[in-house]
Amino acid sequence: MKKEEMIEAKKLNPVDFLAKVLEAEKHTDHVCWKCKYLKWVLKDSGFPPKDIIGWCKKIHWPHYWSISEMDVVKKCYAFEKLA
Repeated sequence: MKKEEMIEAKKLNPVDFLAKVLEAEKHTDHVCWKCKYLKWVLKDSGFPPKDIIGWCKKIHWPHYWSISEMDVVKKCYAFEKLA
């Protein structure tokens, strides 16, 4: 990182910093993108199936709940808005 980028990065809160550094593979209008528990698929990771946008870190039994871009979620008990 250049010096100017480091100064700018120090001004960001943790959520914004991670959003800037860790780029998501795809963006959709899915409700989970507004939740702080979404762990999105990183760009060029190539691991999960193409329709998965990420995993919920709160709904985790027995594994993280994978979220497809085809899922229609209107309300979720685990939802917490990003800070």
